[in-house]
Amino acid sequence: MISINVQILLIILFWNSDCQIIPRIEECGLSCSQGIHCKSKPSSGIFNSFCHDAPATLSSTVLKSMKISTVMKCVQGSPCSLHLNIKGTLSLDENIRGLEICSLSLDTQQSQCTNVRFARKKSKMLNGKKVQVQFNCIEVNVAQHIYVTMKTVPNYCEVKLSQEYYVEAGKFDFKVDKTRKIISVNVSNFLRDQDYYVRLCHKWFTCEDAGAFAVIKGKEPLKSVSLKYSQLLPCLCIEGWLAIPDARRIQLCPFENGKYCVLWDNIVYNPVTQTLAWEPACPVLVMVNLCRLMKSNDHCEDIQNSSKNSPEKVRAMQI
Repeated sequence: MISINVQILLIILFWNSDCQIIPRIEECGLSCSQGIHCKSKPSSGIFNSFCHDAPATLSSTVLKSMKISTVMKCVQGSPCSLHLNIKGTLSLDENIRGLEICSLSLDTQQSQCTNVRFARKKSKMLNGKKVQVQFNCIEVNVAQHIYVTMKTVPNYCEVKLSQEYYVEAGKFDFKVDKTRKIISVNVSNFLRDQDYYVRLCHKWFTCEDAGAFAVIKGKEPLKSVSLKYSQLLPCLCIEGWLAIPDARRIQLCPFENGKYCVLWDNIVYNPVTQTLAWEPACPVLVMVNLCRLMKSNDHCEDIQNSSKNSPEKVRAMQI
């Protein structure tokens, strides 16, 4: 009698869910390092929109870097609000009077700009020194798609930094109860007055429903829901989005590495034709092979020429 074992090797895919904790601030503002005095004022961005040829002595890398993150401004007695935290590094130069920082919402096409000016006397004395500028007074919405630019003042051609940024849309924590077949999901890092949708889905080309979605009310103190599942599969994902039109959805697919997953349920053996068919419930890249269980040492020896790679399914294998 021949025993059959199917060995399945899963390729592990790592997905970045961008689920970091959002720092809180009590007030926003502008700060500059190296003891440089700087101040900011709102700008329309129009007067600095046209660029000029840079002086021959000015390096095109005078703007060194730009980093963007999200902070949550919370003042006691008022609702919290999200702001962009923009950090840029500039090499001071006598040809530069300041910076212009602009954000453009790719969802609404609305823009916000601010001018950052340096004290001219001190900036000349520190010519060539690096100064870090931090500005966090541009208010944004959850899950907003932002395009941020940083230019010199005056605006010199080819001296510019730009970056696209997605504002965070929530953080997932989850627990699996295999006995009751329930995944408990806790959501944090979204504004308190916004409702939030959570669902389970099977990820193919898109994430297909694996049950009804649940609503977490923004005003409720408990930000968790329990979702029923039928099988733990590598493609089973948790998806969440704000209850607003065209909200960006975030996904967490914690079972991609095969942990807790059930893949044997879709294997069918036909004793008449002595063939084995296996079709996964969702797309996984696998290597499947047959092996013969040896009674002498309980070791399963591979059957030659029975291995097959498949991105989706193995219809049948002759024994």
